[in-house]
Amino acid sequence: MKLRRGARPRAKSIRPAEAYLSAGAEEARRLSHNYIGTEHILSVLARRPDGAATRRLAQLGVSAAAVERGLACWLKDTSPAVKIDPQALATLGIDFDSVRERLEQTFGPGALERTRSGCLGICPRLKLALAHALDHAANEPLGDEHVLLGMLTVPDSVAARVLAELGVTLEAALALADAA
Repeated sequence: MKLRRGARPRAKSIRPAEAYLSAGAEEARRLSHNYIGTEHILSVLARRPDGAATRRLAQLGVSAAAVERGLACWLKDTSPAVKIDPQALATLGIDFDSVRERLEQTFGPGALERTRSGCLGICPRLKLALAHALDHAANEPLGDEHVLLGMLTVPDSVAARVLAELGVTLEAALALADAA
């Protein structure tokens, strides 16, 4: 069943989309972002060389590299430039290695590095895009191509805007899906 343009998605379980949310969360955390947006998911999809979304984009004349260039301004690393300076802490009588060791004993390996990776917000447009993706999948397992269509179905999402700048439209992507 194909979703009509402008139609509201049916309420469905979002569980099939968990893998996409997880991959988007990894991308967001890598960039020190505190949210997951369509830009994170599109970046992940574009980097899957054998993925259905990458093939669909190639059929539409758009390379993964072009997608990454289009997303570059949205996916800047926002981690603070300031890092912990063990020598500066030592001047205050604080042993950085002891602090790290205590944190890892209490919270596990890598605890200090994970401090910025708490709960991430999920952008409303991503939620809507994933709901549309589930509708595009209908009774099939949710795949990259459905997520791509879902993001294109939300025209004001970052992913849809970047793809539009590259000449990708929902109509063209749907025409390919129908032909497949």
